[in-house]
Amino acid sequence: MSTEQTAPGHLLAGRYRLTELIGAGGMGRVWRGTDELLDRPVAVKELTIPPHLPDTEVEVLRTRMLREARSAARLGHPSIITVFDVVDSDERPWIVMELVRGRSLGTVIKEDGVLDPGRAAAIGVQTATALSIAHDRGIVHRDIKPGNVLIAPGDRAVLTDFGIARLEGTSGLTRTGLLVGSPGYLSPEQAQGGPATPASDIWSLGVTLYQAVEGRVPFAREAAVGTLTAIVTEEVPPPQNAGVLAPVLTALLDKDPERRPDIAGVHRMLAEAAEKAKKKGRKAQAAAPAASAATTPASPPPYLPPGAGDGPSTGGDGRGRRLLLLGSAAAVVAAAAVGLAFWLGNGGLDGADPASQTPPQAAATPSEDASDGGSDGDAEPSSSPSPSDSPSPGTEMATYEDETGFSVDLPEGWELRERQGTSVFFDIPGGGYLQIDQTDDPGDDAKADWEQQEGAISGNFSGYEKQSIEVLEEPFVDRYVSAADWEFTFDGRHAVNRAFHTEEKGYALFLVSPPETWEENRELLDPITASFEPAA
Repeated sequence: MSTEQTAPGHLLAGRYRLTELIGAGGMGRVWRGTDELLDRPVAVKELTIPPHLPDTEVEVLRTRMLREARSAARLGHPSIITVFDVVDSDERPWIVMELVRGRSLGTVIKEDGVLDPGRAAAIGVQTATALSIAHDRGIVHRDIKPGNVLIAPGDRAVLTDFGIARLEGTSGLTRTGLLVGSPGYLSPEQAQGGPATPASDIWSLGVTLYQAVEGRVPFAREAAVGTLTAIVTEEVPPPQNAGVLAPVLTALLDKDPERRPDIAGVHRMLAEAAEKAKKKGRKAQAAAPAASAATTPASPPPYLPPGAGDGPSTGGDGRGRRLLLLGSAAAVVAAAAVGLAFWLGNGGLDGADPASQTPPQAAATPSEDASDGGSDGDAEPSSSPSPSDSPSPGTEMATYEDETGFSVDLPEGWELRERQGTSVFFDIPGGGYLQIDQTDDPGDDAKADWEQQEGAISGNFSGYEKQSIEVLEEPFVDRYVSAADWEFTFDGRHAVNRAFHTEEKGYALFLVSPPETWEENRELLDPITASFEPAA
């Protein structure tokens, strides 16, 4: 089979038009294209097969590429590349994916120079989120490096290239003794011929973040064998520019895999480092002359991902099922008519064009008393608000029908802002927004899921104060297996994350509002929930 005939304009499966070659590697090329059926931009990965390659090796490449598609598709999270389709054409597979408009982290470092520690930590949080989802489903990525972390506008990071990912219980697709992965990012145990594990992904993430702030990998040598020898025998050179990231790098780059933190611990450490950097930035800004503050626009906050679940470590073997995690304080903005919230959004997920999306602006001033204090989360179900099937008199509702199949009635004036992966966002007049998210991997108990995930997610919300996590009973669950509300405040805003799920689908309605309109918006959540129709 030949791959030389592929050229711009090629129509794949009568649907996907290839327009421009945007990347090439050892086993594939990536094209910018258009899904002419749905009229959305896509990226198409083409398997390239060297001439005269033995049939057995061709089959390995085919299987590896299909594994890439399956691994990414089963994860289904905004911080992980979204796979739309797999097409078999010209005797080889083609993967149709979301088009992330941006550069890889490796290119950013090469073209723009090293990152400041706070920005690197924010990108690290997002990558840790992706790894948390993968490890929870028994998938080890095995090739974490800056080239496989895409950075879209707003510093949205997306983990890609699951071509050599290993799913628990499957074959390695390698010959005995053959190392898989990029030498400079391999862990000491891999460099000695050991298997890839979640702990080795964590080492590779540490090397990636080290390179982000130092501009080089810690054990770079001219020859691969020299690199591998240095990884095993030499100490990690102390980073000079890591700042708040220094203790995180020390933990991730421990030569003993048993002493490295698990992915939940990594996520927590990175979130704390990002928050420390943010606080230092605020202090520096406060110390600047007032005139300078008045004339210099505030920089957009980093676009951080939903936090990873912070339950017991699974060591990559867990099968804990999670509702999709929502929210990130660094990106949530409560200025009037701004609904953009999350790091994992600004990059064309599910076909959205990140180039047309607006970065977050400076956050509104918090109120003097953002919270009356958190509760213990053990409120009795009877304290749940009673839902109303109808909104308040005078509130006109309009039906929104989503391309994924669900529908919901929303108040007139709640404007659709954008789609970000599995989420859609609606601006609320007067400030605040509603996010509707979904997952194909629903949990068994919505309240238990929120309680498990609170520790990791809450760290992403500056000034977080828990109000309650409570079960919702009838009539909320007359069509669902379970439902629960997680209510909290942060930075002068009020929020409630309402989760409910069928046997096949999990949904969450995440409502964020400034205090002055919280009560009226909160009341509207009940008729919105009552009108919600899940995808068939």
